[in-house]
Amino acid sequence: MQAVFYSQARNNLREIINKVCDDFDEYIITTKDDKTAILISYEEYSGMKETMYLLSSKKNRDRLNDAIDQIENLQFTKRDINI
Repeated sequence: MQAVFYSQARNNLREIINKVCDDFDEYIITTKDDKTAILISYEEYSGMKETMYLLSSKKNRDRLNDAIDQIENLQFTKRDINI
């Protein structure tokens, strides 16, 4: 994660966006009056939003955790699905 001031981010915006999108870098951008924002790729943001949605329901969160436990304990069956 890189930290830059607003003026540096503004002057190098294309380069920063390319690094964020191509390398999944994250940038902390700070203004003179200590306001701070994070710049991340749209892909990373979408993934975070999806994860937050999937974990927002206790029932769904418990089901996902059970599935993770089953996988970690090799208690699953592999099946081929014809599409």
